Parts: sequence; structure tokens; C-alpha cells
Amino acid sequence: MAFLDFFRRPPSLAIADCLSRRTTYAVNFPANLNGKSPSGVTTPLCRVAKEGRRYFLIPLAADALTLLDDQPINSKQELNIGQTHALDLRGHLLLISLTREEIDLEDSFSTGSWEITSNHPPYASSNVPRQELYPTQLSRKFSPPSQYQAKPTGAENSFPLLTLINALPSHNGSPQATLSSEASSQTESQEQSQDYGIDAAATTNPTSAYTCPTCWKTFGSGEIMNIAAHDDLTGDPVLGDHAKLRFKAERFNELGQAIDSRGVVSLDLACPHCRGRLPASFLSQKQIIFSLVGAPSSGKSYFLSVLLQLLPEELIRRYKCILQDGDPSGNAQLNEMKNRLFSATTPEDAFISKTDFEGLMYEKLHRNGKLVALPRPFIYHLRQSENAEKRTSLVFYDNAGEHFKPTISLDDSPGALHVAASSALFFLYDPTANREFRKALRRKRDPQLRSQATDDQDTILSEMGVRIKKLKAVESHEKVDTPLAILAGKFDVWKNLLPQDSIVYPEEGPLTNSDIQQNSEATRALLLEYCPTIVANAETISSNVIYFPVSPLGHSPKEIEDGPLKGRLAPTPRRIKPLLATVPVLWALNQVAPDILPRQDRSLTIS
Repeated sequence: MAFLDFFRRPPSLAIADCLSRRTTYAVNFPANLNGKSPSGVTTPLCRVAKEGRRYFLIPLAADALTLLDDQPINSKQELNIGQTHALDLRGHLLLISLTREEIDLEDSFSTGSWEITSNHPPYASSNVPRQELYPTQLSRKFSPPSQYQAKPTGAENSFPLLTLINALPSHNGSPQATLSSEASSQTESQEQSQDYGIDAAATTNPTSAYTCPTCWKTFGSGEIMNIAAHDDLTGDPVLGDHAKLRFKAERFNELGQAIDSRGVVSLDLACPHCRGRLPASFLSQKQIIFSLVGAPSSGKSYFLSVLLQLLPEELIRRYKCILQDGDPSGNAQLNEMKNRLFSATTPEDAFISKTDFEGLMYEKLHRNGKLVALPRPFIYHLRQSENAEKRTSLVFYDNAGEHFKPTISLDDSPGALHVAASSALFFLYDPTANREFRKALRRKRDPQLRSQATDDQDTILSEMGVRIKKLKAVESHEKVDTPLAILAGKFDVWKNLLPQDSIVYPEEGPLTNSDIQQNSEATRALLLEYCPTIVANAETISSNVIYFPVSPLGHSPKEIEDGPLKGRLAPTPRRIKPLLATVPVLWALNQVAPDILPRQDRSLTIS
């Protein structure tokens, strides 16, 4: 091996689906490429394997002829790095390339159109848009089909037109094309299986596609649906009679806005997979997902409510950044919690119930053919006040802790899948539920220490790590590089267990990266003493773990004595004084969005 090869990025396998216009990447070899049989069974059809420094395409299914650049492959075929090939796998039309960079496809590739070219002089070409890709029409317009090639717009490689025709499903009730006997003898028409999309966690290059903030499936811009605006267009075949119709726009006004079938402008977009409404500015800025995980009743809802009250003030005052509500209707539940907490006059008014497994914080939508409860994303827009080009969307999730119980199946309840697509992870640990912490704090008269508690937090954290690695196809002994913040909550209760002056507060001056590291080391040492499995589990999940002492409320809650909330714990509004509540998110932003909040060792004004 040449010396310089040590410094070169190893090639990955880029796979561009010419029908869905999605691009995914595989970095581990061997990599299997699967297809579905007419009965719907997933079958490995070919494999890309590495042998020394060489890569080979190996056919696997004897009953499915693999065509590479329109040539049958009966034995392994070497693939050259940097060369793109057209691959036909049982009706799956793919472009594959071994590449050290992101595959270079023009923007026009995502439109879904095809360029049809004659095989004979004068080699006339026609561009066929996505909405006109019907097998019958193609067969009639380009006759005989065997005399034409079809190339995805924006790509260099082509397929026989017959191959494209046989790969296309019948659309909108149109009859399936009746092909010529020549076509029938060349290939047998395949039944198109349902396409449920690709999970964002399953691709190593999620920036090559958009990710739905509700179902976490990826898709190209050409797949996005619009939501009908006219009242007559109520009723969607997937979402039901109560929902407005989702449709693929074919008509647009002079401003490029979609028009529904009743001639009304459609301004709202929808995911093509779950059909959930997409937030404003979805197409114009990237998304940063922040996932908050913790055991039931650990205080996640209080933390999010306090965070979203303080963070906008902190960002504009200290960083000259603006954080705005990016989806007022979708954020309604979080805004209601925040307003209730900060406008309350009594503990009863300030009480926030736990995140129910399928309560108001969840929405019933279809995912992989099932109607499931998915957590509502809370979407905010972040940008620099003096440079609007420096912007992003922040997406927060408040997950019911039950989603991370080992007995809960990801297939039946996929509400925890966002953790694998997250830019940063936050695990809220409740020390007051831990037996050893309770022993050390037994002299405190705090109702949180007297209430009955089941401490399965180490199990939930471990399960979170297992699911992330499974979804990312990472071996159990390997670590992900996603920043992981361990939030040791209710800091006001246990801070006296730390050595004096071991924690740096913002009142003493702006926090620097070294201050954050000092706080992390002190918190980690205490957790290692009282709950070592939390530290062990965290540090087997991520290579970038920081520990944060936080207290969203800053005081011990009060036990409500009367009324329907009798026995519940709630904060006293006049005593709310958060401690270090924004630090974890500001640290995470420094990690994942350094262009907006620079990732430097200079002083960071964090509170």
C-alpha cells in the first residue's frame, strides 16, 4: 500500500435510486443490495465486496439476472473507484459508484424526469417529466421501445427504455402497459412493492436528501407533496376523511407556488412517507435534531419549557443570534407548557404532567404501513442577527421514557427512532431516583427524596445506545461520534455533595470551554461514585461525552395537598431560579453548528 493511502479517505459505495431519486452511502463492506420478489420477500440480489485493495460486484440470486451497464453479470465483476455504473436489479434501477466524495449528480437529477434518446441517427432526444412517466404512454410515444435508451436527467448513465417501462408501476388507476411481444420476451413485468422510504439513520450521508422531522425518512425534493387548500379537497386516502388531500403538484403560479385541483394556491408541504405537514422554510435551511431522553418523571418537560424560555434571551444577548418559533401550530403544546410555568401564581397552576406515551405530545401517523404514535417535533429557527445566511432549524423532541424500555418494539412503536438521526443527544438523569444518592441526601427534607421511585435509568440509557448503534449499523463495541450530554438534573438538591468551589457558575463570569470541562469532571466523578453504570453506559455510546449539572427550577417542588392534583409535586412559581439550564444546548451548538456559534476556546457566555 502506498504511503499516501494512509491519508486518503476510504471509498464508500454511493447508491442513487433512479426512480425515487434518493442517494444513500454504504461505508462497510461487504455491502448487500437487496430487492423484493413479487411476493414481497426481501432478497439479497448482489454484493459489493472488498478483496485487498480491489472491489467487486458479486451476483447472489440465480433467478434474478443482474445487469451492469446493460450487460448480464454471472460472476464477480471488478468495480473501479470513481466510475459510475447503471445497475438493474430485478426492476430496481440504480446508479452505483465507489467514490471518496459525495456522488456528483446535477440538481436536475432530483426532478424525477428522464431523457429518452433514439439508438439510431439522428439520435433525437426528448425530456419526459415525472408526471408523464406512464408505461402505456411511453410505449406509444417511443415505438418500438427497444430502439430507445432512457437516462435519468442529471446523470450520465442510461438504461434501455424497456427496462424503465417494466420498472414503472401503474399510476392513478391507469392500466398497466401492454408491452410488445419483444418486450415480453426480454423481461417479465415485475410487481412494484410498496416503498416505505429510507430512514435517515440508515444513510451515512443524510445531507444528500431531506429528512422528515416527524417520521425521520429521507426523500428528494421531487418527492415532496403539497397539502390541498380548497375545502372540497378534504379527505386523504392515507390519513383519512378529516385530513386535507396530499398531492404531487403539477400546476404552479407565476411565483412558483403549487396550485391544487380546484385552482387554489397550496402553501403547505407534506412528507411523501408519513404525509405529515412539513414546517415553513423546510427546503431552505438544514435541520439540527436535538433529542432529549430520560426516564419517566425525570423532568424532561420542565427542562424543555425552561430551556425554550431562557435560550432565546441568552442567544440574542450574548451571541447576537435570533431563535424564533419556527412552527407555532406544531409547537403549541410546548408553548402552552412554557407559558403555564412562567405565568403561574400557584404550584397547581405550574404543574406539568409527564409526557404520556401517546398523549398530546404525540401524533398518530403512518410509518412503514402502520399507524403509530410519533412524537411531535418542536421546531425553531436560529440565525445570526447580522448575517441571515448563517441559519439553521433546531428540532427538539421530548420522548416518553417508556419508548426506551427494552420490551418496547421499534417496529410497533418507533417513537424513539429520532435518536439515531440526531445531531446531539441529551440524557436527563434524575439523581433523586437513585438509591445511593438518596442515602447520601437522607437528611434533606425534600419531597422528591420521599416519593416512591423505580430507578431503571441505566437500562434506558443502555437501550438508547443499543438502538442507535443498531439503526446506524455500528458494532456494539464501537462508539458513535454524536455529541452526548449527560444532564445530572435537580442540581439544587445534590450540589452540596460536591467539593466546595468545584462548579463554575456564570455569575462568576462568562463560562469558557475549560469551565465546562471543569464542571463535567466534577459531575462525572460524583456520578461515578454513586451510579457508575450511568458513566459506563454513556462512554460506550459516544466518543464525545460531557456531563452537566442542571436545575431547570432551582428549588425543591412542593407537594400539592388538596384538589385533583393532591399528592403531585409542582414548583413554586416565585421560587423558580434555573441553574445552568442552557449550558448543554449551547455546548451542543458549538459542536454541531460552529458557523453559527463558533467552536473555539475563547470565552463562551453561557448560563
